[in-house]
Amino acid sequence: MDEQLEEIVTGLVERVKESQEYREYRRMHEIIHQDPDKERAVNEYRRQIFELQKRRDVDLFTEADRLEREFAPLRAEPYVNQYLDAELAICRIVQHINYSLMSEMDFDLGFELY
Repeated sequence: MDEQLEEIVTGLVERVKESQEYREYRRMHEIIHQDPDKERAVNEYRRQIFELQKRRDVDLFTEADRLEREFAPLRAEPYVNQYLDAELAICRIVQHINYSLMSEMDFDLGFELY
């Protein structure tokens, strides 16, 4: 990769790490990480949500509703929701960066981004 481009990417990564969203994510991650059982439960919830998003052979609304009921006690804990919200904020930043790059470049994906 071009050295100047590498510097820009490194700077972007550093700026994201300095953001309030990332600092909140790391803070919440440390809290969750201190409770291995909670961390396992959160990771299982995230895994099942991810798997559901990939499936095409189920009624998405029914399965999402089932997962929400199954994990309701976990989601009722404030720091769990704070962690998941912080994680989502970081994901949205990364999505925005990717979308901005792809929408401004003449790069044929074979489909529209949005």
